[in-house]
Amino acid sequence: MKIILTGSTGFIGKEILHQCMKNPNISSIVALSRRELAQDVTNNPKLKVIILKDFTTYSDDVLQSLAGAEACIWYGILKLLQYHDGASIDWTSRALGNATINLEAGRKANFDTTLAGAQTFATSLPLQPDSKKPFRFVYVSGMLAERDQEKTLWFGQEGRRMRGQIEMELVELQKQHHDSFATFVVRPWMVLSKERTVVSTVASVGPSIRVDELAGAVVNIALTGIGSQIQDNGALAKQGKQIVKSQNKTV
Repeated sequence: MKIILTGSTGFIGKEILHQCMKNPNISSIVALSRRELAQDVTNNPKLKVIILKDFTTYSDDVLQSLAGAEACIWYGILKLLQYHDGASIDWTSRALGNATINLEAGRKANFDTTLAGAQTFATSLPLQPDSKKPFRFVYVSGMLAERDQEKTLWFGQEGRRMRGQIEMELVELQKQHHDSFATFVVRPWMVLSKERTVVSTVASVGPSIRVDELAGAVVNIALTGIGSQIQDNGALAKQGKQIVKSQNKTV
């Protein structure tokens, strides 16, 4: 199977890419990225990296490279805070020094790019003739995403509402293209490293999931299209643990 990935330079995205590269059911990976990936990754014959400066437009050449893909895992760090020099940081981080919230830039970097990608894949990537399943678009959201845009939230309201709005738009897109496009939303809580550390041990007391377990579950959803449209941390952790356990048996 051919799959499209975004966010492959991030903590979660790197592990998703790693899981895809070692999965025998995935024969081709197209990673859409704003910058080059590490050489030890790009040497993998499965992988093709396409550098995109603007994730809201897709040229004919890019679409040709994406043709034949059956799924996309869309992951990206939600960025709403921006330093006065133009650099952006994760919305979950505390604003430091001269960082301020830039909703306009945040909307373009998150909402606009995700919906543009999904819309393009839903309308411009024809299904394989022998495909028995619709194109699977797996959106990595967050446990605290809020779809009710009027609800009072005590913290992180801009990011949580934006994620919720993205989810709703993706669900609507599936309704418009129900025969050829399927939306899956995954909502992990705290994502921990796969190495056991003091921090991860303490954090695992609360709702959490290891990054390899999350990646394994997400890749499986993209491959099979099985499961509910929204999958929360508990369901992801259960599925991910089984997948990682199975992988370890085959090593």
